[in-house]
Amino acid sequence: MKSITADRNKIAPCGLNCAVCSEALRKESPCVGCRNEGYKGEYCANLCKIVKCEIRKTLPDGFCDRCPQYPCREIVDKECWYANAYPMIESLMGNLAFIGENGIEKFLQREKVRWTCSDCGGGISVHDGVCYGCGKNYTDRKH
Repeated sequence: MKSITADRNKIAPCGLNCAVCSEALRKESPCVGCRNEGYKGEYCANLCKIVKCEIRKTLPDGFCDRCPQYPCREIVDKECWYANAYPMIESLMGNLAFIGENGIEKFLQREKVRWTCSDCGGGISVHDGVCYGCGKNYTDRKH
């Protein structure tokens, strides 16, 4: 069973928590997240413009909200996508604001509670709202 770990290296530059991605939660060849070396899913490895952004690479903590061009088109597009395309509502800009106001440790604590299945302790995927431990559906949960 995959549970959500509190790992700052799993928080993407855009503010998304890579640990709650369906690619990271799968049992076979899980994605390690965009900040880590190792296997990454197709989108993170080759398609995400944020991961490849040269400006982001120069920022002290690597988070996009420190950029003078924030929010750029990629951030706004991804924010809209995560707010509307998946059954679990997620706000990367909201996540970055929370981190800025409360720190990464409090954010990681919040994420662990938010994305851990109340039945089995497995991880809930942001992409389909399903616990990858027991299959419980959380898609009707309001955030």
